[in-house]
Amino acid sequence: MRIGELSSRSGVSQRSLRYYEQHGLIEAGRESNGYRDYGDSMVERASTIHLLFDMGFPRDLVKSVLACTGVAPQAAHDDLSARLVVARDELDARITHLSTTRGRIDEFLSTR
Repeated sequence: MRIGELSSRSGVSQRSLRYYEQHGLIEAGRESNGYRDYGDSMVERASTIHLLFDMGFPRDLVKSVLACTGVAPQAAHDDLSARLVVARDELDARITHLSTTRGRIDEFLSTR
């Protein structure tokens, strides 16, 4: 399928799909005229990548997640687990900071 169809089926913009391909997150063959030709499996993969980026995962963590799809060595799973612990801890810190900030805003607004 061409990039427009992949975009329609996955809900991911063509620009994002090109970015994903540029960074090795998705793959496309090339037709004789040079057009990209994506396999059906790229629909779910592109959707997954989009979701991971929407969750705030950096590209290297997205690559680690993708490395654990299908058949993957235990080392890939161990690496992903370690990276997800760090991501979770960073998220907890951000939540704490945002909650504190929200509380301060509420205090300010209650005095007005």
